[in-house]
Amino acid sequence: MRRVSLLLCLLCAALAGCGGGGGGGGDGGSTPKAAASPPPTATTPANVLPISVNIGLGNSTNLPFASVTVCTAGNPNQCQTINDIIVDTGSFGLRVLASALPGSVLLQQVADSNNFPIVECSQFADGSSWGPVKTADVTIGSKTAGAIPIQVIGDPNFSTVPGACSSTGPIHNTAQTFGANGVLGIGAFAHDCGNLCVTNTSNLYFICPPGQDCQATTVPLNNQVQNPVAFFPTDNNGVVITLPAVPAAGATSVDGSLIFGIGTQSNNGLGNARVFALNSSGNFSTLYNGQSYTRSFFDSGSNALFIQDSTIPVCTDASVKGFYCPASTLNLTATIASSSGATGVVDFSVANALNLLNGNPSFTAFSNLAAPSALPNSFSWGLPFFYGRTVYTALEGSSTPGGTGPYVAY
Repeated sequence: MRRVSLLLCLLCAALAGCGGGGGGGGDGGSTPKAAASPPPTATTPANVLPISVNIGLGNSTNLPFASVTVCTAGNPNQCQTINDIIVDTGSFGLRVLASALPGSVLLQQVADSNNFPIVECSQFADGSSWGPVKTADVTIGSKTAGAIPIQVIGDPNFSTVPGACSSTGPIHNTAQTFGANGVLGIGAFAHDCGNLCVTNTSNLYFICPPGQDCQATTVPLNNQVQNPVAFFPTDNNGVVITLPAVPAAGATSVDGSLIFGIGTQSNNGLGNARVFALNSSGNFSTLYNGQSYTRSFFDSGSNALFIQDSTIPVCTDASVKGFYCPASTLNLTATIASSSGATGVVDFSVANALNLLNGNPSFTAFSNLAAPSALPNSFSWGLPFFYGRTVYTALEGSSTPGGTGPYVAY
């Protein structure tokens, strides 16, 4: 199964200053089983969260998972640690499945000035997820963001999905259809829609007055779903993802780290990383095959490289439909360029997805999995780009040794 999800702010980006996109699941295991991310150990630094690319809740491919703890705001005795949360540098904010939260964890509903509940329609390339915005204390590793808005997907108290949301495609409100217990959006922006949703109704946020249909609404920044990293007391100017390289044939699983902060500790310095400034939409450009794709982004939540190349055959086998299936592995090159003038050449490979996934059914990590891009003029450097690299994402307006965010670096 190919599932590519481009979270709501990638859709916003075409209209106003907003950010990138998130990822989905694939096909990568013959016997589904739960596989949580490795827990922190006594030797894990305070600003490090272990992450793992594994089978997740089912047949996931190329998705990094972590564990997140959600608590009733102000009450450390009412908490739940949730495994199998996708770590996503292409979106902003925490979204968890209601099914992963016990009734003992009571989260306060976020409401508008008339005390009407605020509910969100998180839009994906293959559908949407619907659920209320609620306030929670969010702990990730040893870091806590207190009393921030998160989205609770599939809350049974909001079971009626408005047509403006359901018309975008299937509703992914369960762990089975969503492919995970949630998404941790740690991209370059602090709010998931930003000023666009402050001044415009865009079928992303809704108010649901009792006894009435839900209506699209504007939402102030403080009521929007928020990137937890931006609200940590320290190590809050960005994130670093490190993952080891994987063989051309793939790997059963891969363990890595999500490091909080850039240049704030001895373990998150930029070193020789090249910095690429992002524009107001959170994008840079990729020059590939003589064409410039101005809506490009690094996206750990996308399970493949999503590129536009009509010369590469698309798989026809139902098990890998939608991925690329060249006759033999292609060794390709693209050039990344930012508005600041920085450029960098990236060598990458595109292998036959049928051979990769069916040849090694227990593997979940592949550095050469690719598919056609779902968005015009876009080039998504999904998780395959991250293998064997240290990738930095600096938050907008934050001071770092590489300058003020937003930027990406590697």
